[in-house]
Amino acid sequence: QVLHIKGVNWSPVPRGASYPEGLDFSGFVDRDAPLMRDAGINAVRTYETITDRRVLDVLWDHGIFVLNTVYGWGGAPVNSTADRVNAVIDHPAILMWVIGNEWNYNGLYAGLNIDQSVQRINAVAAVVKQADPSRPVATIYGEMPSRQLMDRLAIIDAWGLNVYRGIGFG
Repeated sequence: QVLHIKGVNWSPVPRGASYPEGLDFSGFVDRDAPLMRDAGINAVRTYETITDRRVLDVLWDHGIFVLNTVYGWGGAPVNSTADRVNAVIDHPAILMWVIGNEWNYNGLYAGLNIDQSVQRINAVAAVVKQADPSRPVATIYGEMPSRQLMDRLAIIDAWGLNVYRGIGFG
């Protein structure tokens, strides 16, 4: 079934707090979900994993899917991802699982080079797909990946591209 995703990154941190310590999904979902729905948003991508079922319920009640990041920091054990997936695997709000954010710029925030990052993403994606073969696995890349890089990450089902070329996308 075709789904036109109209989404935003959602990482609610109150004024005066800092990320990630101040991240507060449960404190903002009741206010943010209706605003997002009214703006036509039907999907959110997170930078951290949402495992709070009440948060997922509120988003789902407002017609909002979640692209749930389950691996953002390259220093975490690969197998730890299965616990994050399994915590909410049965929730209908989960549209897909996400690995990394602009990891070609940040080495998954753990100093990994590109080859190490690719190896880590492949390993994490295999764990995610073993835990939940029913949903796509995405990764978020800065700019446009080469065909060769995409081939090296053939396990990835969807690529999110953060392209910083100005208003016209170059």
